[in-house]
Amino acid sequence: ISDLVQDPVLRTEQDALQEDKAAGQPHPQIALPAQMYGAARRNSSGPDLSHEPTLRQLAAQMQMHTQPMQVTPLLATHFTGAERCNLRNPADHSDVLGSVQYASAADVNAALQAASSIAPDWAATPPAQRAAFLERAADLLQADGPRVMSLLVREAGKTWAHAVAELREAVDFLRYYAAQVRRDFDNATHTALGPVVCISPWNFPLAIFVGQVAAALAAGNPVLAKPAESTPGVAALAVQTLWAAGVPKAAVQLLPGRGAEVG
Repeated sequence: ISDLVQDPVLRTEQDALQEDKAAGQPHPQIALPAQMYGAARRNSSGPDLSHEPTLRQLAAQMQMHTQPMQVTPLLATHFTGAERCNLRNPADHSDVLGSVQYASAADVNAALQAASSIAPDWAATPPAQRAAFLERAADLLQADGPRVMSLLVREAGKTWAHAVAELREAVDFLRYYAAQVRRDFDNATHTALGPVVCISPWNFPLAIFVGQVAAALAAGNPVLAKPAESTPGVAALAVQTLWAAGVPKAAVQLLPGRGAEVG
């Protein structure tokens, strides 16, 4: 019984003394969370929602990102725009986030022309450089976590836990496709398709949106991205992040609108 009920802390310290090493050191074969995928790519991170001080800090940070937003088409050229609609919190219709201006038929044609024009240059961009853009976007998105989560909660009706999971999945998608193209792609053997259309649903407005866009960009294809009608703000944030990371504007353009028209 005395062996079974030993103090685990004391036992660990005794074992460490016998092996001449510091107590409580991590096992070298157990990777820390950020290194879970080895040298291939860094793992995403998220706040611990069971930790009260973290919750209070996150709530204060998210509250800082509630300014009215104006979502418009994000094109390589000027847009003309069409119908404008209010964006409301699906869990509280009195909470108006701002508005969205849908793309016009002329905007769609202009975006397609810009994507077609940049297609040869984007396809010729070295895979490692395309990967670097996506990795930079992942870092920017991760660092912007409270703003991303606030928008996911208010525009898509996400719980905080689901917002954390979706943000992490989007970051993982960017790093996953960056690692894949960096490791396996060569422009001499992997021929780009040309302009690609990505249409995303409302239920995963960041993760699925970013996942398909990142895959197409990594493979050397310019993207025309059409988000779900109810969640264009999340998509706009993602495209602006990709632009900030260095992806050319003509290589990824946002075309919000109704499925029956813009889609």
